[in-house]
Amino acid sequence: ALHRHQDDGNSNNPSNNNNNNNTSSSSSSTNLMEIYALQIQLHSRQKDNKKLRQIFAKAMRVQGGIPHPRTLALIQELGGKMHMASREFEAAGKTFFQAFKSYDEAGDVARLRCLKYLVMASMLHASSINPFDSQEVRPYRDDPEIKAITNLVEAFQGNEIERFEGILARNEGRVMDDEFIREHIGDLKRTIRRQVMREVIRPYTRISLKAISKALNGIPIVDVESLLVGLILDGKAKGRIDQVNGVLIKEVERGVQGGGGG
Repeated sequence: ALHRHQDDGNSNNPSNNNNNNNTSSSSSSTNLMEIYALQIQLHSRQKDNKKLRQIFAKAMRVQGGIPHPRTLALIQELGGKMHMASREFEAAGKTFFQAFKSYDEAGDVARLRCLKYLVMASMLHASSINPFDSQEVRPYRDDPEIKAITNLVEAFQGNEIERFEGILARNEGRVMDDEFIREHIGDLKRTIRRQVMREVIRPYTRISLKAISKALNGIPIVDVESLLVGLILDGKAKGRIDQVNGVLIKEVERGVQGGGGG
């Protein structure tokens, strides 16, 4: 018996084959992102930054597909934490910003958590740009959970060290309840202390370590010395510490006269 071939409009239509391939490719990319998200969570829990970095790079190269914004946000958030662990603060800030936008798109309250991380990364990067100036972030400036972070940024950018450390000490807005933020509090304090120290020593050729300590909210002299050594090694200050007399003696550029302090 002869069977007449029936054309259902699909078999010989190349455009339909392309559509099928595109759909398959899109679905494959989406599934791949889901797999990467699981792997990234695993490596993050194991603190295996090397493998995490490899998978994160692969995930960011995936083309096509429409992963759920929450999946994308999770990958970006853990990528931001990875950058923080490697002290790549600028990259961390950019990645947390993407995670914030993805969580926002998903309508997920985790966006506030990522917003805090974004702010922290920008402070550690010592960026002069206020994250709350961004169009996407601005609406959350006065959110009760974010208000303490807003105040922290203002204190940081104004070098108001007493206000800055007071917000942390009082745990305003439960900032210190977040384990990831707590891990980086030491870095945050060191960053603002370095900023304030540079301002304090700027006008002087000689200044006592006690005077610097007082300006830094009364931190121990040993911490003052450690911060000064860091500034000198980084080329942010020129001079030497006279430990016997407890004085910083700055190198004086020719033609520049400065006063003494403390």
